[in-house]
Amino acid sequence: MDLHLLSGTAVFSAFAGMTMYSELSSEWNWGQAFMFGFAILAGMELMSASVHVLFGGFSAIPIRAAHLDAFDFKDMYFIFLNKICTVPFMYHYNSICLDSAVLKMEPKDLTFANSVGGFIALFLVYDFIYALYHRFLHVRGVYSLVHKHHHRQHSPTRGNPDGVNVHPLEFLLGEYNFLLAVYLVKPHAYAAMAFIVIGGVMASLNHTRTDFCIPYVYDVKAHDVHHRIPQSNYGQFISVWDRCMGSFREYHDTVDKRK
Repeated sequence: MDLHLLSGTAVFSAFAGMTMYSELSSEWNWGQAFMFGFAILAGMELMSASVHVLFGGFSAIPIRAAHLDAFDFKDMYFIFLNKICTVPFMYHYNSICLDSAVLKMEPKDLTFANSVGGFIALFLVYDFIYALYHRFLHVRGVYSLVHKHHHRQHSPTRGNPDGVNVHPLEFLLGEYNFLLAVYLVKPHAYAAMAFIVIGGVMASLNHTRTDFCIPYVYDVKAHDVHHRIPQSNYGQFISVWDRCMGSFREYHDTVDKRK
């Protein structure tokens, strides 16, 4: 059996088992859990479709490298597992946002520092951890075990489907990094919810050909460069840490060779 399929199934099974065990005392019944899961999955599909609609007016980034035209069984299987994993993750994320012992959630507690400041800090903290983690995934000997699957696609076009087409271990660590950032920053709950929604849109947008850019902060082309030249642009959302670590590579109109 394919090692990726075997290890991906094992990771998903372990995560599902731990999640179900930890929720044995939950007050939710199966009907409520099903409705929550349906809402999350429907929301993901809506977000995926809306990215192409909302940003459809922007010019397209030229395809400079091979495109994965058709998903095989492993691609579809990993995408399915990762979408299912999103349901308990969002349950955990919402639980934190609605826990007044962890985050301030009342409108009267909203300040510039814990809203705008907290929102910015979440991206800085998340991407600092993610850039280091992503760089580790490219270490020789580690790359082939986990991250290589994602890099079968050299020119992402599909948005969310290309974005979540990763090994389940990679997906779960990336998702729960959102939760870690919230724990470390302690923003207002409104900022935390805005972070997960906008972060999801940006991650999906990164895997399209949409030429959308916020100068010196966020550029879809930066992630396109990473898919062609993997030893660069490790950040998920912002370029600041790659610029600090010397791994940032500008997009060029000329064809870059993949390393």
